Amino acid sequence: MRRRAGAVYRACLENKNTGNGIGGSNPPASALDMKLNGIKVLVTEPGYFTREFFKIVRKTGEVTAKRMSRAELLKNIKNFDAVVVRVDTKLDRKVIEAGRKLKCVVSTTTGLNHIDTDYLKKKDIPLFSLTGSHSVPTAEHALALIFALARRIPWANSSMHKGHWRRWEYLGIEITGKTLGVLGIGRIGKEVAKRAKAFGMKVVAFDPYVSSKEVLKRRAKKVSWNEFLSKSDFFSLHAPLTLETKHMFGKKEFSKMKSSAIFVNTARGEIVEERALLEALSKKKIKAAGVDVYPEEPLPRDHELRRYAKSHDNLIITPHIAASTHEAVGRASVFAGEALVGFFRKRRLF
Repeated sequence: MRRRAGAVYRACLENKNTGNGIGGSNPPASALDMKLNGIKVLVTEPGYFTREFFKIVRKTGEVTAKRMSRAELLKNIKNFDAVVVRVDTKLDRKVIEAGRKLKCVVSTTTGLNHIDTDYLKKKDIPLFSLTGSHSVPTAEHALALIFALARRIPWANSSMHKGHWRRWEYLGIEITGKTLGVLGIGRIGKEVAKRAKAFGMKVVAFDPYVSSKEVLKRRAKKVSWNEFLSKSDFFSLHAPLTLETKHMFGKKEFSKMKSSAIFVNTARGEIVEERALLEALSKKKIKAAGVDVYPEEPLPRDHELRRYAKSHDNLIITPHIAASTHEAVGRASVFAGEALVGFFRKRRLF
């Protein structure tokens, strides 16, 4: 897995479990109590931010909190000094170019595939992003999908709602003693491994950038790619999207898995070839899958994954919610607010 090309500016913000960025350390509390003047901030996905966030960020000046279509964003971003986004907002070169007044960008995500980081760097626009805040909730969601698939919970629940009592149809499988294959044993992957070990699972990992010794420290055993595919009973993906990981799982890879394998992706949609996954499911080359991320988001209403999940009982799809917990949103909100205030105060852009 190739490290992200075009490294983003990074400097620690000294906020526990929050993030990285440019702009120096967090401002003291007294600085946060001061009012900045004339700064205009756009928050494109306001539903993901807490009252505490808006209390902090309004110290920068005028705040506009509104979801915008791409056309609206292209038209209006020129009016703002800063923009705060999550994964649904795509800041590509064209949008960044339209933001003629932009002085900084904050993204409360760890992945940055929705942002042209190289172009931000070229334009000398600092980017603040999270590191660590979403690790635990994402790990928990991955394991929740594994449990739901192993015990067939969604379909048993649906059957009960229809008035049935079909215990014999919903025999599950135990995870204790089974092998979990973790792709990417970084911040999230190691949290998954730690929890899986507590449930009595064996954990193997494929990650070319982490040594065998370090993988052992993270509660897993490093294995080759072929062994990873053929030996794992469960798969949990936690790698970034790079040129090397794009379409890492296709028809060939699914054919090497056990027919009883359960496959979960909470990383990035483009790591998996969707049609190959659907074929593996429909032809029973693997047992089941749980998907939280997609190449195209939001997932179109008529998408083939939606159609398949509606008529089959071996696919769970969720709307990119692995990191969406009240606790994670709270941490991310404070990080975003303090990052903005700290940035503008340090540069005295008011």
